[in-house]
Amino acid sequence: MSDTSTERACWCGHPALEPYSDEYRVCRACGTLVSRAPRTAGLYNQEYWTERQTQHHGLPAIGERARLDLPGRCTHWLARLLAVRLPPARVLEVGCAHGGYVALLGWAGYEATGTELSPWVARFANETFGVTVLAGPIESQPFQPGSFDIIILNDVIEHLADPVATLGHCATLLAKDGLFVIQTPEYIEHLGYEQLRASNDLFLKHMDRNNEEHLYLFSRRSAGIFFSRIGFAHLDFSAPVYSYDMSFVAGRGPVPSTDTASADEALARRPVGRLVLALLDKARESADRWWAVQRLEGRKE
Repeated sequence: MSDTSTERACWCGHPALEPYSDEYRVCRACGTLVSRAPRTAGLYNQEYWTERQTQHHGLPAIGERARLDLPGRCTHWLARLLAVRLPPARVLEVGCAHGGYVALLGWAGYEATGTELSPWVARFANETFGVTVLAGPIESQPFQPGSFDIIILNDVIEHLADPVATLGHCATLLAKDGLFVIQTPEYIEHLGYEQLRASNDLFLKHMDRNNEEHLYLFSRRSAGIFFSRIGFAHLDFSAPVYSYDMSFVAGRGPVPSTDTASADEALARRPVGRLVLALLDKARESADRWWAVQRLEGRKE
């Protein structure tokens, strides 16, 4: 193990971290797992999106993911967004990867923009989906305070070297009633590392061999503390796409809600919105079938 005097501190500033695994320590003050690995400079470059995604993570190539994600993860995310804010609204997705969700947001009637660290993947998103994706850190972008109604970070905050600074900057870009929409791996505080190993918990995929990427792994408690610190004390959790993640919306005040009928009506007003509505209908049918199977097998009440 490395010298603890040079290791990463917790984002919350608590100085005393405890052992958790070879790769992580745990902050008991806030409930965050903190990676012991130094961040690799230039990690999120073209090689990350072409070779590392397939060879290290075992994921499909980015071109295939651009197709697979649209009827899968992207429709799930869109349904969640529609449940709290109907279009039109100004939306920014930080770390938008191939840009498919930015495109889907635009088709749904939102004014959507994305950012990515890699100029290569920003060009890929533009060429694949015809969307606006800016390259570079969010702090370097020419956005004015209050530019957005929604800022989305899917599978991003765990990668940030200084999440308080980055999300604090994002907070200035949100309108007074603006919202964060977040997906990130969920560290369940009462589970120790040996328990995860014994059950082969899927959360391990975010820890083993990935600690140079996943610098901070949040629990629900630490997510609440974190967003309260930057002025967004109201969190509304919902079902994530995958069981090892958590999904929530954070607001300065209580998170609003809309109903499915209003969302469907908003989408149906635009011809391309009807195509989006059809995608959502198919996603709902798949979800209904999944829950029916769980009930038949006695897995869910």
